[in-house]
Amino acid sequence: MPGFGGDFPERALYEDAVRCRVCAQCIDFGAQGICHTPDPEGCAIFRYLPELVGIADQMHELKVEPYVRAVRERICIHCKNQSAGRCNLRGALDCGLDRYLPLVLEAIEEVQARII
Repeated sequence: MPGFGGDFPERALYEDAVRCRVCAQCIDFGAQGICHTPDPEGCAIFRYLPELVGIADQMHELKVEPYVRAVRERICIHCKNQSAGRCNLRGALDCGLDRYLPLVLEAIEEVQARII
C-alpha cells in the first residue's frame, strides 16, 4: 500500500492529537480509555494514520468531500473490510475513519501547525 514506508518520525505527535480530538468524541471509546471499535482490524484511523497525513499534505481543500474521495481511492481500496467496492463497516456507520474524518483532519492540521 502506498504510504510512508515506515518513515513517520512524528507519529506519536499525530497519535496524541487524534486521541485528544477524535477519541474523546468517539462512540466506541470506553470509559476506561479502551477502544471498542467493531472493526476486527482495530481502529482504521490509527492503522492508516501515515496515509491520512500524506493525503492531508497533498490536499489543501476547504471542503471535506475531496478528502473523502481521496481516502476511498487511496485507503479504502486496500482495507480488508471492503469487498467489491462495498464496506460493511462503512455501510453500518461503524467505520471510525469514515465517521470521524473531519476531526482527523483537524488533528492533523493541529500537528502540522506546530511542526512546520
